[in-house]
Amino acid sequence: MSKMGELYLEKCIDFERLHETSMEWTEETWGEQAKADRFIGRIDFSDRYIYWFENYVSLMAARNVLDMVGEKYNELFDSATDQWCMTSTYQDLAWL
Repeated sequence: MSKMGELYLEKCIDFERLHETSMEWTEETWGEQAKADRFIGRIDFSDRYIYWFENYVSLMAARNVLDMVGEKYNELFDSATDQWCMTSTYQDLAWL
C-alpha cells in the first residue's frame, strides 16, 4: 500500500473510533423528525449518513478528519439524544 493509501486508511480508522453510532440519512426515514425540529442545523438529505458523537470535542476531531479526506458534512445537534451529530457523504468503514 502506498504512503497516501496508508494515511487515508489511518484517517478512516480515526473517524470510525470517534463516533458512537451511525445510520443511513434519508428523507424517508428522518424527514418527519427533521421537520419537527429534532435536529438543529443545516439539514441536507443529499448526505448519505448521520453520525453521533459523545461530545463536541469528538465532533471537532471528526470534522478535521473529513476535511483531510475531502468529504462534505453538516454539523447538527440532536435534541432527542442531546448529542452532537453530523451528516455526511462519507461512508465509514462499517458501511463498506
